[in-house]
Amino acid sequence: MTPPDSGDPAACFQPSYRVSRERLLEAAHALSARHPVLVDSRSIAPRGPEGETLALDWACFGARRPRHALVLSSGTHGVEGYTGSAIQHHVLANVLPRLALAPDTALVIQHANNPYGFAWHRRVNEDNVDFNRNFRERFDPTQCPADYEALYDCLNPTDLDAARETGRWARIDAFIAEHGLRRFQQAAVEGQYRYPAGMQFGGHAQAAGTRHLLALVREHLRDAQTVIWLDFHTGLGDFGACELITGAPIADAGYAFSQQVWSDGVKSAAGGESVSTPLNGLLDRGLAAALPAGARFAFAYPEYGTWEPMRVIRAMRADNWLAHHGDRGDATGRAIETDMLEAFRPDSRDWERRVVASGAALVAQALARLPGAKR
Repeated sequence: MTPPDSGDPAACFQPSYRVSRERLLEAAHALSARHPVLVDSRSIAPRGPEGETLALDWACFGARRPRHALVLSSGTHGVEGYTGSAIQHHVLANVLPRLALAPDTALVIQHANNPYGFAWHRRVNEDNVDFNRNFRERFDPTQCPADYEALYDCLNPTDLDAARETGRWARIDAFIAEHGLRRFQQAAVEGQYRYPAGMQFGGHAQAAGTRHLLALVREHLRDAQTVIWLDFHTGLGDFGACELITGAPIADAGYAFSQQVWSDGVKSAAGGESVSTPLNGLLDRGLAAALPAGARFAFAYPEYGTWEPMRVIRAMRADNWLAHHGDRGDATGRAIETDMLEAFRPDSRDWERRVVASGAALVAQALARLPGAKR
């Protein structure tokens, strides 16, 4: 199953969720001669497009319950998992075979936080929940940004009739002209908890995948003193460029530790430093609460830019329409799925090489700051 090593970073990109998962598990088995290996797979109920099992796979190399751990996760936003898993496969092939780990140290590859979205080429999970808006203890089913409410019909159309679409986009353009693109971005992607069929729905309770991931962290990182975590994303920023983002406030201790780990610095969305606007229910905030008290926690979302923001939002909007009103099997459905892939995994070998090289450099910086790791 493992493809030949071509030496081309773009070859780390996998053709599907299913193949990526199978190759991950095969590589983990092969690396057991080099490192102690623990694989803990938590499956969800839905199946993939080929009837395959969908699961969050925690592959731990090194200490079973480490005091010091680097975690690399992918697929929080489903279809974005192609990029995160490519960097994970690079690490499996090129880093772990030569990495020395102390008895209390581990490198963890957490494959497909949102396996449903990865397999079906959606950003959301099986219940239309944005996984990265779902990490909270309490849910208010009335919570919804006022601008989202005002633009609800434009963001969540029930049809794609050309004339009505012209009117909807005219309203969006007028909103942007009056308030600016960043405020529109905030309205569209902040996260809302009122409309289950709407874009950026954060859920009414923690999703199965959210509970699985938090359980994996509480089980396997219960003794952790140092945790460095990279969760790979795409779709925001200039083409091929990387911004490191955190949901932590600037005053948070984790923010300061993250600045020490990555030389280019991490930008706080909550603090207004980032290309990302402030968001609700973020993964890193949920992880911080699940880790042992006193653990040092450095976290970054490497965000790799693809296309201009409105092209990406159009793709997300059409995908949400398709899920609730369309047919994935007809020509319109196939075109929308193609647009989603292009929005979050551009068909560009140069882009693929750039993001894998960038991801590899971020991993190397993290390992240099991880006690007990030596390359």
